[in-house]
Formats: sequence, structure tokens, C-alpha cells
Amino acid sequence: MPQSSSSEVQKRLEILRYRFQDKTIREIDDLVASVLGVSQGSEAIGKLVNIYQQLHRLAGSAGTFGFARLGAQARKLEMAIKPLADQVTADADNEHVRLQFQQLLKRGFESDLAGLGHFVEEAEPVSAKWHQPRPARAGNPPVLLLMEPDPHLTRQILRGLALYGYQVRLLSADEPRPDILHGVDLIMIRDSLLQNKMARWLTELHGIPVICFSNAYEFTTRYHLASLGVDACIDEPHDIPVLADRVEQLLSEGPTTLTGRVMIVDDDRELLEHYRVVLTSGGLQVQALDDPASLLAALSEFRPDILLMDVQMGPYDGPTLARMLRFQSEWLSLPIIFLSSEEDQNRQFDVLARGGDDFVTKPVADEFLLRTARIRCYRARQLGKLVALDGLTGLLKHAFAKTELNREYARCIRNGHSSAVAMLDLDNFKQINDTYGHQTGDMVIKALSNLLRHRLRNTDIIGRYGGEEFVVVLPECELDKAVGVLETLSQDFSRLAFTGDGSEFSVTFSAGVAALNTYESGEQAIEAADRALYQRKRAGRDGITVATAVLS
Repeated sequence: MPQSSSSEVQKRLEILRYRFQDKTIREIDDLVASVLGVSQGSEAIGKLVNIYQQLHRLAGSAGTFGFARLGAQARKLEMAIKPLADQVTADADNEHVRLQFQQLLKRGFESDLAGLGHFVEEAEPVSAKWHQPRPARAGNPPVLLLMEPDPHLTRQILRGLALYGYQVRLLSADEPRPDILHGVDLIMIRDSLLQNKMARWLTELHGIPVICFSNAYEFTTRYHLASLGVDACIDEPHDIPVLADRVEQLLSEGPTTLTGRVMIVDDDRELLEHYRVVLTSGGLQVQALDDPASLLAALSEFRPDILLMDVQMGPYDGPTLARMLRFQSEWLSLPIIFLSSEEDQNRQFDVLARGGDDFVTKPVADEFLLRTARIRCYRARQLGKLVALDGLTGLLKHAFAKTELNREYARCIRNGHSSAVAMLDLDNFKQINDTYGHQTGDMVIKALSNLLRHRLRNTDIIGRYGGEEFVVVLPECELDKAVGVLETLSQDFSRLAFTGDGSEFSVTFSAGVAALNTYESGEQAIEAADRALYQRKRAGRDGITVATAVLS
């Protein structure tokens, strides 16, 4: 979903505020009528529970819409009636509660309640000035900005990073202009250029990772670079695989650019829509739910990274819903964050003990809500990666790659399209480890992983199958096209220069590829690709071999 501009978001929030005003005026009239009914005996004393719940909700939501004084006054009235509501017992006359309520009325509770209407006209201006993330690249290659005075090294970096699919722009240190940062995902700069105007310019960057080329290891120098906002130092930028690996790490680890999935459950529709507008405008995918009874079905379909939920929603209790979700193992690790105007810390801890992970007190500022959601989504995805992704390469682990392969097999059989699966293996990898060491061998594995990640489509499935072996699934890709893609990758990978034991060397890979949809199962297809891979190995390595289809 495209992100809205601040002015568009502000207009939508203003509309929601007007809707909140209209609804609140009606609710105050209803509250006064309910209090009058209870005092005159036409309403059951149990109505006090409803009055308390309405005041509780108003105290929590008013500040979000800019009515801080209304929220504060509603909170006072909520606290005044809470002891009575807590004493109400079903199927009892509750006469002692009625007597206490009469005393509360004598202290001006009814007039104070009616006086809430005066605060509905007082509102702070709606603002949408929180930081919005840079637009997603939408599948386009990352753009890197390079400032390096050595022309030979500049050309080397340009050629090397282009093999990984990065776009590299050059910038002279003479004129660091703000407009040059449009669309830039990362900056690479030589430490000698970080003087005066350039240093000041660097400190004004917002959320763009910075790599500095520096051979200085002194504490004072490194501390100075960190104070300028530098995120990483590389002393040998001509070692392109090392540089590309650090670029990949920085581009993948920032929570402010993350697009997460958030589900919000709240029975206050205006407040729910306000949260949805704020989080969506901040780059998150949001599903808003005002009916807790549909929570299980919505979770299974949307599969959020985090769940934001009110504590009390009419007949439904948020902590009880959380406990119910934990019945199913698939939701045991889902972060649940409660939003409530409850200020009692003991009550908050009781709520968390029943299945929650965090507690945010209403009213919550829009920027705080957005930052909380982003960081929580980021952490949830990081934990998910620990389970599903290989620690060295960041690619899918063996079991998860096979699961995705089988899903794609079922999809291409169901829809009738062609897909391809390939097995890749680094050539002479044992010799690389024996000659240059395992650390260099790991860098070769990571280099191929990064090349595959950046050169293949976002919809393609890439996994580390084991050791130096990889699996690639290309959905909706004819076999001849898949062969062409792999041949191009093979040629480009062989042109990468690795450094080990003081010398440079290159590496190749072999691959076997099969048409996924021409086999009776995903397992058969991957076995065929594996046989083709070893045919390639026996034929001399460094190339692609196509498997023979055996569809019955």
C-alpha cells in the first residue's frame, strides 16, 4: 500500500476527531440519563458497571484525539465510580451499593458528568509530523552512494558491487547536497573526506546506514567516526565480497525501514480507525478488528507479526482472549501488546501474567505507538529468522526450504504454470578451505548467498541445503529461462575476486535444474535436480545441467 503524505494523514485524523466529538456528545447525554435512571430507581444498580466501562474507555481514548482535559476529567469520574462498580454482584439487590451511589451523587457526580460536555469543544491541533520511513524499493535494486577519492578503487568498487545487483552513484566531496540522498539506501565514504562541511552533513542524515573506509584503529579515531553516525568501518574496500556482505547486513537490520504486519483489536471503532491510519501511514500493514469473536479466523488469514489488543471490549476480556490464543502452539510466540487506560501497575502485571508481552497505557501518543509497533515487528521478525534462516547466509534452512518447495509444487500443479528448481554446489570447496582457511571459505559461501539474494526475484525461494550446497526455486519460470538466469549468475560469480592468504582467487559453481511441474512430487523434482548437479560435476564442473523430466 502506498504511504500517504503528512497532509493527507492529517486530514483523515481530523475527520476521525470530528466523528469522535459527535459520538462523545451523544455518549455523555446517555451517561447522564443512565445516572439519573439509577438514582431514581428506573435503572438497575448493575448499570453502574456500564457507566464505569464507558468512562474508562473515554478516559483512554480522549487524549488520542487531542482532548487531553476531557480525558483527565473522565479519569477522575471513572476512579470515583470504580469502587461501586467493583462491588456490584449479579443476582443481588446491592442495596449497600445504591446507598454509596446516593452519597456520590451528593458530592456532585451527576453535574460533573454533565460538565464533560464543556471539554468536548477543547482540542489540541491534530498533527502527523512523526517520522515516516523511506519508501520501499518495491523490488528495485538497492542504491548506494560512494565517495572515494581514489579513481582506481572507485572503478573496482563499481564493477564489483554491480555483480551483486547494487546501483552505485558517485558524489564529489566538494558539494554534499541534500537532494542527492533521494532514493539512497546506504552511503560509503572515505574517512579522509569527513572534514568540516562533510562531517556536519553526515550527522544530519536520518536513518541511512553509513560505511566508512578507514585504516585507523585508534580508539579516538573510531570513537569520532561513531559520533558522526558511521555504522561500520572497512579497512580493505577492494575486497568486494567482504564489502558486499557488510552492505547486506546493514540494509537488512534496521527497524525503522521495516514493513511489519500489525493486527489491532478494539471495540472502539473511532479509536481503532485512528490507530490504523497512524500505523498504515508509517509503512506498516494493518488489519483492524472490532469484533473479538472473529479473532481466530482473522489471525489465521492475516498472520501478523504482533497483536495490539484492548484489555476490556464489551463482554470480552483481552487477557482471556490472549490465554485462549496460547491454546494453539502456532500463537505461543505471537507478541501480544495490551492497550488500556489501566494505570494500576499490579493490575497491569496481572494482565501480562495471563498471556501478554507488554502493556501500553492509554492515551498513547501516535509517534510512540508507531515506534513501539515498528520495533516490536522488527524483533518478532528477527526471532523468526533465528528459527527459519541459516545463521551464516541468512537463507532458508534445509527444512524450511523444502517446505517452500513443496508449497510451490502444489501451487504450480493447481494453477497449471511452470516453475523450476535448481541445486547449486560450489566447485572445489574443500580445496578452498584447506588452502585459505574456513573463514575465507565462509566468506565464499556468504558471497554466493548475497549474489543469489540480490540477483533473483523477491518471489524466488533460496535456501542453504547444507555445507556449500544451495537450493533455488523459481516460481512461474520456464525451464529455458531458468537455465539462462543460472548461467548469468554462474558467469558473474566466477568474476568475483576473493582474497585469502595474501593472494586473489576466483570460484565457480555447478548446478542442476529441473522443471518442477513435470514431476510427481516436489521431492522427485529436487532429487532430479540433484542428479543433474552431479552429472555436471562429473562432466567438469562450472556449468548448468538440465534434468530429464519423468512425469507419469
